[in-house]
Amino acid sequence: MVYYCLLLLTYICQMLKNYLKITVRYLRHNKLYSSINVFGLAVGISCVLLAMLYWNDEHSFDHFHRNGKNIYRITTTMSENRDGSMTLSGGTGQVQGPAFKTVVPEVADYTRLMGGGLTGDVLANNKGLHLTFLFADENFYNIFSFRLLRGNPATALKDLNAVIVTEATAIKFFNSVDVVGKPLQLAADPSAKRLGKPLIITGVAENLPANSSIQFDLLLPFKFMQLSFDDNNWLNAYLTTFVVLHPHSDTKKVIQKFDQAYSLFGKEQIAENIKTYGYNPSISYGLQSLTDIHLNPLGMDAETGVVNGSSPVFSYLFMGIAAFILLMASINFINISIGSSLKRAKEVGVRKIAGGSRATIFWQFLCESALLCLAACILAVFLTGNSLPVFNGLSGKQISFSRAFNLRVILTFTLVLGLIVLSTGFYPAWILSRFSPKEVLYNKQKLSGRNLFGKSLVVLQFSLAVFLLIATILYYNQMNFIRTKDLGYNPNEVIVTNISGDREAGPVYKFLRSSLAKEPSVAAISFGGGESVYSVKLKDRSIASIHKVIDENYLSVMGITLKAGRNISPSFPEDSSRSVLVNEAFVTAAGLDNPVGTSVTTDSYFDKEPKVIVGVIKDFHTASLREPIKPMVMFMNSWYGGGIYVKLQKVHLKEGMAALETAYKKSMPEAVYQYHFLDELNTRQYEQEQRWQIIISIAAILSITICCLGLFGLAHLATSQRIKEIGIRKVLGASVTQVTILLSISFLKLVMIAFFIAGPVAWLVMNNWLQDFAYRIKIGAGVFIASGFISACIAFASVSYQAIKAAVANPVKSLKEN
Repeated sequence: MVYYCLLLLTYICQMLKNYLKITVRYLRHNKLYSSINVFGLAVGISCVLLAMLYWNDEHSFDHFHRNGKNIYRITTTMSENRDGSMTLSGGTGQVQGPAFKTVVPEVADYTRLMGGGLTGDVLANNKGLHLTFLFADENFYNIFSFRLLRGNPATALKDLNAVIVTEATAIKFFNSVDVVGKPLQLAADPSAKRLGKPLIITGVAENLPANSSIQFDLLLPFKFMQLSFDDNNWLNAYLTTFVVLHPHSDTKKVIQKFDQAYSLFGKEQIAENIKTYGYNPSISYGLQSLTDIHLNPLGMDAETGVVNGSSPVFSYLFMGIAAFILLMASINFINISIGSSLKRAKEVGVRKIAGGSRATIFWQFLCESALLCLAACILAVFLTGNSLPVFNGLSGKQISFSRAFNLRVILTFTLVLGLIVLSTGFYPAWILSRFSPKEVLYNKQKLSGRNLFGKSLVVLQFSLAVFLLIATILYYNQMNFIRTKDLGYNPNEVIVTNISGDREAGPVYKFLRSSLAKEPSVAAISFGGGESVYSVKLKDRSIASIHKVIDENYLSVMGITLKAGRNISPSFPEDSSRSVLVNEAFVTAAGLDNPVGTSVTTDSYFDKEPKVIVGVIKDFHTASLREPIKPMVMFMNSWYGGGIYVKLQKVHLKEGMAALETAYKKSMPEAVYQYHFLDELNTRQYEQEQRWQIIISIAAILSITICCLGLFGLAHLATSQRIKEIGIRKVLGASVTQVTILLSISFLKLVMIAFFIAGPVAWLVMNNWLQDFAYRIKIGAGVFIASGFISACIAFASVSYQAIKAAVANPVKSLKEN
């Protein structure tokens, strides 16, 4: 038995050796086709590898927690209006966690997180940094599997003045991680003021994984935050409450018990709701698995405690684009293999006459495909490793090449490689192995159906390329429209900064105004607050409107046009609390013919007394162009909100920036000075779209390049197979131009067919994408005309070289070709 096994193994090895010799000999004599196939496949496989790494990273978020399968986030569904419309969020207030733990036995533990996007000034070791805060209950390290490099995880958040810093933060302050026991000071923090003593470092956290939805520079006790903000309102949903359920708990029953708990504990809240709103908003709770948060964040802001939200759409897009490119490369492989089959027909005929079976020939050609795919795979790994830094920059990831290839990625990649070998090698090998020796040796072998399969593949290939080309042009046009659209104000040379922390605003504003008034490089300065949507009451109507606190200089700093009435001014005593400006969108929503002089009531958070509209401003964009301009009211208030807007003279930009920094540091010596140009902040709203613009452009370039390589190879094959025909035509008087057109026209027809297929599909897809923008371009015929012309030119350039080369060749030599 062993003897026969060894004999069989020896036979297989000898057969593979022979296959390899023949394959290497063929590839060496056909370097052009081999290079096209290897390079195209390598690019396609590399794109798929990058997409797989992106997919793996996106779907690995928060999977490193040991007890992750039992950790859930409490979600809140609430009706905010009388009409019963419901909103779902991933937040709760401060009260839900303790209440649910008390009455729901399935809840083993809970922790509340607030922050993740909250920032503040931190002082230590004579240094000041602007860092990110996260507040958590003291059992934080009992629930999550983050590591402490220094300190005791069980007690690190126990004391009111405890603080945990990350490894990176410790290095920035002290150039060491041995910092337990060292003091930190939070500048102008309301809780720190009430605490009355420095914070003490009780732990150093290992730098948090990039694939974590929880991030921080400083981790502080939740009860420290409650020194300045202790809230018992069940309607609030601004932070995240995580619960740990006992194994095998029924989540549906747990959710029912949550709703019952609200009915039990929220009786006073319900009575208060009816008193305040005139009705009781409906509330229900849910559970979301920790590992589902990243791809379904349910809204995030600076307070929720979770960050890095994403969408599964991006993973599908990356994978789809990569699959497109790989499909194009595979089509090149199949078409060139089929196209070159007639050149190898005599080889097949001789081998069959010499006793070679169809199966043997089939496996020979399949091994050739496998060897090419293996070479492409090796090149693809090299390309992936070298392009990964650029890919990380485009995708916003931190994927490490050495750590990215886990078992799942390797197995998936092996499966993909096997599918590539089968898809690219099976059909050509099947075609070649079917050749009849008699027909081959008498030059009667033809590809059936005039190679309709190969032509269909070319059409499919170019359809994908044209689709990406049209998408790229439309994407670019929309982004250019966003960059150049009039926003209703002038963001250029405007610096935005703010008063950091819990500082008294009045003295700071007064100092900055007087200091910068002497600077010729500063055109104007304004102070105001953020933008929040509240209801404005107008007679018997209520209009959801942006509330913005401004001063008399805001319009001039921002270059906003006053359409009617007057600006607010300290010259009018009533303007400090009783006058408002509204935008055109507010006038339209309110249906006002003569808005100036109309009485309105802003949200009680600012003032309960009625105000009077004294001016109407031109609409301007406060958000991205995805959203329509909302109604807005602007007014003066003693609470400015901490915003500082400085308009600089363009010719003295550097002097103005230096003057602002000097004045800022003098007015707030302990604050860390940070600023942004307003036009840069506007651009950041479209970072995601800009990244995708680059990605789609690269994909379009790669796809067109692969298509051109394929056409070049097919044109070379076509001209070599028609070399005698070309010689006869030239002998009969055909010109170079006529021969070139003859050889090129068949390929151009395929490209035009591809264009007419891809055009409507591209219109449907891109028109649907544009619906996400309230302000968008119109898709005109010019885009499709330009795309068709570019496609035709690229295709003609790809095949014309071979066509012209054949057309100018000596017809005598052409007629002597075998």
